[in-house]
Amino acid sequence: MEEVFNFFGQPCNFSDLQKTDIILSQHDWGPQPIWQETDNGYIYSAFLTGKIEIRAIALQADAKTIPRNCYLWFEDKKKAIQGKFKFSKIGNDENTVLTSYFYICLLPNIEKRAVRCIFQLQDHKLNVNTTICVSPSVFSKKRFIEFIGFHKLIGIESFIFYDKEIPYRLSKLIVNLSKKLAIQVNFLPWNYPKGDTSLIRSIVENDCMLRTFGQTKYVITLEVNEYIVPGNGMGFDSLVKDFGENFHRLSLPVQKFCIKNLNLKQPIALQNFEVASDFNYNVVRFIRRNTKSDNIISTNAVDKAQASIHKYVRCNLDPERKIIDKTMVQYATDFTSKLT
Repeated sequence: MEEVFNFFGQPCNFSDLQKTDIILSQHDWGPQPIWQETDNGYIYSAFLTGKIEIRAIALQADAKTIPRNCYLWFEDKKKAIQGKFKFSKIGNDENTVLTSYFYICLLPNIEKRAVRCIFQLQDHKLNVNTTICVSPSVFSKKRFIEFIGFHKLIGIESFIFYDKEIPYRLSKLIVNLSKKLAIQVNFLPWNYPKGDTSLIRSIVENDCMLRTFGQTKYVITLEVNEYIVPGNGMGFDSLVKDFGENFHRLSLPVQKFCIKNLNLKQPIALQNFEVASDFNYNVVRFIRRNTKSDNIISTNAVDKAQASIHKYVRCNLDPERKIIDKTMVQYATDFTSKLT
């Protein structure tokens, strides 16, 4: 069986003529993706990752129905050119109905590669230092504003939200005000085709890395109730500089803070300091240097005293073991001022 998938390519750069006070200059992360149903699965996005390689993110129910061919269309060609197809698993999906894959299409003849902007690799200037990609979460206007406000405080100004429940009027307002707020906020549609949510994080994480590769120096995928909290009141740049210029990725431990207090006039993170201490909870989040494409990835573990991810959740039961962590208090004055 043959299946054809669309290639989104890399975005063309806006010309200086298009950048005016009326038209906001937003960083272009490429065409908006959408889950597309194929005969036996779904495809979300595809990117040019090498001079002759296109990589797509897909879900498939049965390995027997994975495509065996791929075709590429070029702006200066009337007929499609057949590429060499291969695939690889993205993660460990044994307990799920669908399996996530990379579909990879290789163009056999480099001389035939397209010369148009949408298909051609460009030498991208690193316009953005750090981008946070936010996987689909239960929406709360309060959490949304506090999430952006705190990360802006520690020096992160670029955000990509995989949008499931964010009201259109709010997202439009944020985009229109982003220049005034000195942030870059983009919203990508998320029409995930199945109820199984266990694959969502790995899919978003991989789409985020491919989408921002070469355009932002560091990238991390979080949920809207997760905060990067450096120790000693340092900013994000100071944190990553401590590890030099050659690391591939940093792993930050996740701490679960139980939400017990919810004063609407205060940020959630400045009301709740009780951490559920569970030795079996070993979740981490990765800060990735997004300019390295090496196949071998080394990881530097970040000590909890240097930085951790604060995750604010409703705890069903009172934790048997708990500690108090007030690291966030050192940011209280500036954090509150960001929200007023």
